[in-house]
Amino acid sequence: MRKHAEDLARDHELGKDSFDFYEYIIDSLINGQRQQVRDLFNSLKKYDQRDFLVNFIDPSIGYHKTALNICIEELTE
Repeated sequence: MRKHAEDLARDHELGKDSFDFYEYIIDSLINGQRQQVRDLFNSLKKYDQRDFLVNFIDPSIGYHKTALNICIEELTE
């Protein structure tokens, strides 16, 4: 079941806002957990997926660009 990023942040005890969860996605990538990145992204409601890709990701940052590519692949499957 998909959830809002704020709810997922609370569920994972990361904080209270969407950016806390988005940071967790990036941290998962930094730690080499590509499947976890996919799973976390897919757990987001569509609105929050878009928010993550459009408002949070900075493609000039290497890990962000990689996360962007992984998430785009998820959207096209």
